[in-house]
Amino acid sequence: MDKLVGTKQEGDALQGRGVLQSEEEWEARNHHLADSLSRLMNEHVRFRTGKALDIGCQNGELTDRYALATALSWQGIEPDIDRPTRSKASLEMFPGVAHALPFGNQSFDCVALANVFEHLKPALHKTSMAEIYRVLAPGGILVGQIPNPYFPIESHSRLPFFGFVPRKLQPLYWKLTPTGWDFEKAHFFIVTIRHVKKAAADGGFSTVLTRDFNYRADAVPKALRWAAQFHSRLGIMPWAWQFVFRRPHPDDPVAAR
Repeated sequence: MDKLVGTKQEGDALQGRGVLQSEEEWEARNHHLADSLSRLMNEHVRFRTGKALDIGCQNGELTDRYALATALSWQGIEPDIDRPTRSKASLEMFPGVAHALPFGNQSFDCVALANVFEHLKPALHKTSMAEIYRVLAPGGILVGQIPNPYFPIESHSRLPFFGFVPRKLQPLYWKLTPTGWDFEKAHFFIVTIRHVKKAAADGGFSTVLTRDFNYRADAVPKALRWAAQFHSRLGIMPWAWQFVFRRPHPDDPVAAR
């Protein structure tokens, strides 16, 4: 149940049957995701500019929720829009990509990267983290989530154990996806929290926290709720991981040593 690429694709998947979520379940998913990430933002943000950026904001659904839950002034960028626009709450959204952010140095106190890292080409991980580091003020935070590609039902394809299939064979298996999406348009890669932590460290960030995350039952398709609840009780494998990384400030004890 990852962040989807474009509202049309999102609509294609909201059929409310089998492994596909209903609109109510998708609303619950967005609520749980935005609430959990907003709590991390509020706990760890240090105010300097008072501004925040949502990378991969799509139509601004999560961006609007962050703005309601935090005291930050939010903007978003999205590669799938071709001109500046506004969210439902009238927040500014611009065309843009993580590896070439159209903002000045030290512009933001917080950057959100919610279910977006897996859509970045691996060759652009280092450049993207360097750009996020650049636009964050010293002491600023990068907060986000990445889905677990090895979860029994993979989030993008809704196919069993898709993450274990070699990249070259994934397009063939993808033909079985119930979502109706095109494989190339979904353009995601099999990455884990280990890849995120390495990219962040290479970009100069310090790790504040990483943690397992599981959606609540009302965000899970009804046909799969029993399995999700059973899986969560066992604690074998998280549905996703959440993270907070910080651009060090010169006054931080670790940065000062």
